[in-house]
Amino acid sequence: MQKFIESFLELIYPEKNICCICDTYDESIGEKYICTRCEQSIKKIVPPCCVKCSKPIDYSSSVNLCPDCLAYEKFFESSKSLYSYNGLIKKCIYNFKYYNKPYYFRFFGNSLVQYMNDINYKDFDFILSVPLHSSKMKIRGYNQSELIAKYISEKLTIPYMDVLKRIKNTNKQSSQTKEDRRKNLKNAFAIKQSKKFTAIINSSVLLVDDIYTTGSTANECAKALIDYGVSKVYVITIAR
Repeated sequence: MQKFIESFLELIYPEKNICCICDTYDESIGEKYICTRCEQSIKKIVPPCCVKCSKPIDYSSSVNLCPDCLAYEKFFESSKSLYSYNGLIKKCIYNFKYYNKPYYFRFFGNSLVQYMNDINYKDFDFILSVPLHSSKMKIRGYNQSELIAKYISEKLTIPYMDVLKRIKNTNKQSSQTKEDRRKNLKNAFAIKQSKKFTAIINSSVLLVDDIYTTGSTANECAKALIDYGVSKVYVITIAR
């Protein structure tokens, strides 16, 4: 059965040395799943950044916080993002989510693992992912954040826990204002009922999502986790 599953996955997910974006074959690609040309087309976030949410800041700030993090309470300790959400990376994430390209998780997962190693962002007891509502899961067939979270979990040998559930079927966030997003996502997440999830109480967890925009999704997930008894919540996303 295991061999059948592995063979099936090979049909879905491109092998190493093939760029998942332009389909170029090059032995130098390895398990990066992206060629040099495409990699150079993607803009990474560089300092100075908000220490709380990683938003680039181009002004002097004595506390190193962006206006949003100064104005609104954040329940997570910090959120890290690797790429700027524009250009090619924006297209990749859109295809990953809406055009049935689940195999992108290998490229995104590998990129985030390398980034986490570089900045030593690895001191977590568990790795979690932002959940999809069951209705959206039926349509898409997979949760993109879960795929990335499980990849990171395996590579860093940190246990993955499927703890969170979405209890409100929220509208598409990109079409809403910042304030509407906050209202829309208020109390949208909860902890699944199972005794095994008590393991995360008093722990430090990493929450994985694809994009950080206003931070409302990450913040509401973090609030549900803190209310449950988690000690500290950290966040990582592909882009912001």
